[in-house]
Amino acid sequence: MDTLDWTAKWADYTPDKIALTSYDANKSYTYSDLHTYANRLVDKFTALKLEEGDRIAVLAEHGLEYMVLFVACQRMGLIIVPLNYRLSLNEIGKLITDCTPSLCIYNSNHKDHAEHLPIQNLKTVSFEALEDYFENSECPTSRSFKIKEDNPLFIFYTSGTTGSPKGVIYTNKMLFWNSLNTSMQLGITFRDSTINTLPPYHTSGWNVFITPLLHKGAHIGMLEKFDAEKILCLLELNKTTLFMALPTMLLMMQKTPVFKDVNLKKLRYIISGGEKVPSELVSFWKNEKNIYIRPGYGLTEAGPSITSLHHKMAELKPNSIGKPNFYLDIKILNQNGDTVKVNEVGELCIKGDIVTPGYWNNSVKTSNKIKKGWLFTGDFAYSDAEGFLYMKGRKNDMYISGGENIYPQEIEVQLELINDIKKAVVLSVKDEKWGECGIAFVTSESKTLSVLDIRKNLTTNLVAFKHPKYIFILDDIPLTSLGKVSRKKLYKYFNAIKSEQ
Repeated sequence: MDTLDWTAKWADYTPDKIALTSYDANKSYTYSDLHTYANRLVDKFTALKLEEGDRIAVLAEHGLEYMVLFVACQRMGLIIVPLNYRLSLNEIGKLITDCTPSLCIYNSNHKDHAEHLPIQNLKTVSFEALEDYFENSECPTSRSFKIKEDNPLFIFYTSGTTGSPKGVIYTNKMLFWNSLNTSMQLGITFRDSTINTLPPYHTSGWNVFITPLLHKGAHIGMLEKFDAEKILCLLELNKTTLFMALPTMLLMMQKTPVFKDVNLKKLRYIISGGEKVPSELVSFWKNEKNIYIRPGYGLTEAGPSITSLHHKMAELKPNSIGKPNFYLDIKILNQNGDTVKVNEVGELCIKGDIVTPGYWNNSVKTSNKIKKGWLFTGDFAYSDAEGFLYMKGRKNDMYISGGENIYPQEIEVQLELINDIKKAVVLSVKDEKWGECGIAFVTSESKTLSVLDIRKNLTTNLVAFKHPKYIFILDDIPLTSLGKVSRKKLYKYFNAIKSEQ
C-alpha cells in the first residue's frame, strides 16, 4: 500500500467513517466506498486503454463522482484537466487543443459542449454513466498501487483575467507538501470538517481544504454552487469546523437574513484570500460571530497554501498575509536581483516542494518563471521588522507614470477609506503625456457621491502623481466565476466609454 494512497489507508483504518457528503444529491460515501469505487473506475479506465500520463478533461461541477475520479486517476497516473464550464465553447476548445485529452468526462448539463470539442475521435462519457458503473458493478480484485510523487495529477488552467490561460502542472509531490503545510498551520485533524463551494477548475477547489482533509481522514461536505444563505444553514446544521471563502463570498453571507440567526460556534476559523481581505471584514466577523478570519496568500503555481496569518494576529497586523508556511522558503528581490531590506518592496519568490515543475506545453514561460528552483511569483510584497508579509500588488499591475512607480493597491486602499466607497479597483492604460496613467472604478451606495468628491478626498491623502486620471462610479464591480475582479470586463467598459467620447 503506497504512502500517497490516503484513501486506501483510511479505508483500512476507518472504513465506515463518512468521507464525503453531497448536499446537492443528499448522498454520502464512506472511506470504504471511495476506495472501492475508485478501484472499479480503474478497471473501467483500463478497459478503455488509458495509460499513465494520459489526460482526462472534465466538464462538471464538483461532486462525489469527481472525488472518485481523483482517487482513480492518482492510482493510475492519469492527469485530470478540470475545465471551466462557464467558458464559451471556443474558449474551452483552445484548452482542449492544448492538453489533447484521451477522454472527456462531463455532467449531463454540459453535454452539448462535450460533444462539440475540437478533437476528432475523442472519447466522451458522462459522470452519470460512470457513477452507475462504479456503484453497481462487481467488486474489483484487491490491489495496491505505486503512486509516483513526480507524476502530474492535475493541469489547472489559470483564470486568464489579464491574458491567455496557461496550464499549470500539479504533481503528487505538491499535493503532499501542500497538505502538510496546511495541516500544520491550521491544526487539522480527523475530527475536522469543511464544506467546499469552490469550483473544481481552480486549485483552491481541491487543495485548500479537500485534499488536506482527505489526508487526515476527515469529513468533506460538497455544494456545487455557492449560495450564501444555504451555506450558512449548512455550516450551522453540520457543525462545520473549517471553511474557505473569498471576501466577496463573506460579504454576501453577512447580508443574508439568516446571518443573525446562526451562531456557528463550532467554526474554528474561516480561511480567506484570492484578493485583499479588508481589515473591517475581519473585525466584523469577530465582533458579530466571534469567528476568526485567517487571511492568507497562494497561487496556482505553488501550494496553493503559501502564507497564513494567525487568527489572533489578524487585527494586530491588518492587511498582512502572515508568514510563510512551514515547508517552504521565500525571498523578496529588487529589480537587480538583490534581497530587499525591511519594508522595501520587491518581487516575492518561493522555493520548495510545493512549486510546480512548470507549464504544460510552455517551456519558455516555465524558464521565465522558475529559476534555479525559485518561483518568481510576479507579486510585489514587503516584510515588516517582525517578518510579517504584505502584498503590494501584481508586478504586471504596477505602472510607471511620469517616471514614478505606482502600485494600484496603494491607491485602492486610499479610495476605500472614503466613507461612501465600498469597493475600489485601479488599473492602468497608456497615456500620451505620462506614459501610463491610472483608471479607478469604485462602487458606492450613496446617491450623492461624485467624482469631484473623490478627487477632493484623494488630494489630502495621496500625492498628486498617484491620482487616477479617470474615475468611474459603478453599481457593481464585475467578477470572474471564482469571485475575483474581472479586469477584462473593466477594460472593455473603459474602452467602450472612450470610443463613445
